[in-house]
Amino acid sequence: ITLTKYTPAAYWNYKRKSTKGWSIFNILLDLVGGIFSFASGGLSVQNGLNLTKVILAFITVAYDLLFCLQHYVLYRPKKVKDETLRTESPSCEPV
Repeated sequence: ITLTKYTPAAYWNYKRKSTKGWSIFNILLDLVGGIFSFASGGLSVQNGLNLTKVILAFITVAYDLLFCLQHYVLYRPKKVKDETLRTESPSCEPV
């Protein structure tokens, strides 16, 4: 289920070269949950390693890091220079 949930989103972000239209906040919350889940799976080694939980947490954290990379580094919106805005917008000063 995790792979079918994240793979299409990562693909379409790559295809559009944009992360516009979805909230990064949900990804950041999912990343924190994945890190805690990974830590919980690693800490419970005394009771027997829950390999499924650790693998699922690893996949979740990997995809969340990919989404953060796409949002903050690769497909960040380009900033518009102030000079361009000043020359294109009409002056509002009284004559």
